[in-house]
Amino acid sequence: MNKKIFSKISLLLVLALAACQQQKSSGTMPLNGVEYPEIFVKSGYYFDKASMSDALLASMLEKVTVVDKPENMGTVEMPDLATIKLENNKKEEIDSAKIEAELEKERDKEITYSPVKVRREAKMTDKVIIDFKGYVGGEELQGGSGNDYELVLGSGDFIPGFEEKVAGHSAGKRFSFDIKFPENYDPSLAGKDAKFEVTIKSIEEAKTPEIDEEFVKKHTKENSVTVEQYKEEIKRRIETRNEFLNNQNLIYQLTDYLFENTKFNPTEEALAWQFSLMMSEYNRQAAQSGSTFANMITSNGMSVKDAYDEIKSAVPQAVQATMLIDELLKRFPSNVTEDDVKKWFSNFAASMGYGNDVTYDDYKKFMGYENLKSAVEQENALLQAIKHCNVVDYEEDKDK
Repeated sequence: MNKKIFSKISLLLVLALAACQQQKSSGTMPLNGVEYPEIFVKSGYYFDKASMSDALLASMLEKVTVVDKPENMGTVEMPDLATIKLENNKKEEIDSAKIEAELEKERDKEITYSPVKVRREAKMTDKVIIDFKGYVGGEELQGGSGNDYELVLGSGDFIPGFEEKVAGHSAGKRFSFDIKFPENYDPSLAGKDAKFEVTIKSIEEAKTPEIDEEFVKKHTKENSVTVEQYKEEIKRRIETRNEFLNNQNLIYQLTDYLFENTKFNPTEEALAWQFSLMMSEYNRQAAQSGSTFANMITSNGMSVKDAYDEIKSAVPQAVQATMLIDELLKRFPSNVTEDDVKKWFSNFAASMGYGNDVTYDDYKKFMGYENLKSAVEQENALLQAIKHCNVVDYEEDKDK
């Protein structure tokens, strides 16, 4: 089907009429006496930007809403899965040192701070409240100053050497020191000499919790009681996390290969539908920030027409992703329950280091249950596809 170019006046009329329609659309819309597929008009994919001003094009795009997904998305010709070679991650040995390191990370999250009771100099691991101002070449460093800044000495939040130079000073006095920016820093500052003036306003001492049965009771997810039991739990947690990360690595390899070696022939309706999804998301983001699509785009130094072209250029690959997933879901369907979704979230949260900071209910509320369920179904289909591939162990000397 050839692309249809609509005049700006006709488009305005069509969209105005569409907005007034109360009954379900018939699937086509009249334009200059000709019936065109509604999806082409309402999606905005074939707007004639050459005949429109930026303002008119923006007005049209800001009216775009998600159109129905077409039944016929096109054809997908995937390669034989058995011919695809995938490689596992390097196997990690989970020794006592790794378990202790994991335990230390959990304990570090529980560190609290309290004001020092006697006057003393700040030391590494203290939290200090500072005012600071930086200079390069005698000129004040833009963005290099702050007031009432909370800094944990040893956190690595500042450039190398800064925190060590703050340590050793007591609260209440201003001091200065010279320091050099790292060579791998922002090019405008890399390797340059700088001077910082700092005032420590207060010092707080770290209190690190003991790793005991009370600590275990607070953190266990498997009803561990003793510290030794909890260490075994951590080991299982690391194993589960490694398996999850390995699966993600295999999924990445598989999808990367399939995108490169699958023949996609999407319909024009599929392209239009995908554009409506993307355009609607841009409109949603703009509205959420109290702006419009046009203002959001132009504030980033881009014209509406250039943005329109850029979004359209991303459509084919996005459609291919949808078509690929649809094909895999057709081949490897799964019946996902909420327990499956909860298990997936547990593994996902562990791999991302969320710990107890983000709960399943929080994430479900943020993402939406149907979106989470869909993600698990898609991952299940990909993992089933991987079982039909040639999966080999990591080759230690492959880069030698």
